[in-house]
Amino acid sequence: DYAGIFIHTAKGLSIRFSDSNNPIPEIEEKLTKQDIIPEHTYIAIYITPHGKYETDQKKRKIYYHVKELLLKRGITSQVIDPEKRKALGGGWKHSLPNIFIAILAKLEGIPWQLNTPEKNELVVGVGAFKDTAEGVQYIASAFSFENNGKFTRFEYFLKDEVEMLAGSIASAIKEFATVNNDPDRLIIHFYKEMSDKELIPIMEKLENLELRIPVFIITIFKTESEDIVAFDTSWPQLMPLSGTYINIGHNQYLLFNNTRYSEVTRSKPDGFPFPIKIKMQCSEPDLLKETKTVNELIDQVYQFSRMYWKSVKQQNLPVTIKYPEMVAQIAPNFKGNEIPDYGKRNLWFL
Repeated sequence: DYAGIFIHTAKGLSIRFSDSNNPIPEIEEKLTKQDIIPEHTYIAIYITPHGKYETDQKKRKIYYHVKELLLKRGITSQVIDPEKRKALGGGWKHSLPNIFIAILAKLEGIPWQLNTPEKNELVVGVGAFKDTAEGVQYIASAFSFENNGKFTRFEYFLKDEVEMLAGSIASAIKEFATVNNDPDRLIIHFYKEMSDKELIPIMEKLENLELRIPVFIITIFKTESEDIVAFDTSWPQLMPLSGTYINIGHNQYLLFNNTRYSEVTRSKPDGFPFPIKIKMQCSEPDLLKETKTVNELIDQVYQFSRMYWKSVKQQNLPVTIKYPEMVAQIAPNFKGNEIPDYGKRNLWFL
């Protein structure tokens, strides 16, 4: 009722396992006996004996292996940790709205979207996650969106696969063009400053597509900016109004993306009080001298942070960076670092 989803539990479809330390064989055996109908949409609600923050490495990987097992059969999933209920004092009232929203998104619903005029442009986000245990950095890329925030598809790569990254962005453009014609501009949100090694293959792919469109590279530094901060002395908590941005020179900006939404708000700030730092580059540099263009690009970063469908709580990073990071954190736990094709068009990782 909360999410407006009609759901049906088919008889005999549920799976019960007995070995909580190694449930994969039991789950796999029972899944192979299930008649999965391609025309139906399935979601598995997995009550996990071990949360994804379990300290035991072997037990923690079960969480990922169950997700992978289901994705191979075209089934998205929602994991519920029963221990969380105890931590919340015996109630679910704070967790359930987040769970409902994530389920709706995984079933290809749209919990909310940006109320913005549709433009013929493609937004691609590239994010990363470093596995400190292995010392390897992974990239999830070509996480493509339309300008209203609608997710289309993603690909996943290792850090040094820059040619595949470029090819994936080109594929996203081709796929976009088949539905919307060639985009008027390409906007890439990158988790760090993009090097020539990363940028040149992308520009070459665009030339091969015979696209003469401006390419904007928006670097969104994940580390909250602490070297330059600003204060609003008219407000007791000193935090500037959310959406405020400051030009700090050389096409760099501080964007305050927090929970202070009005001049009269007097409540204690929640979430992320530090600004994020944005740097802009463009294949046609003169376009960055246009105030209207800069305003649009910064507002887009700001609005995409509200497209986070894992929680009702706003994030300070846009989903163009946040979602790829989440995928890059999980995918290395899949066999061969491969994500089943179904998983590249579904928000199973929320």
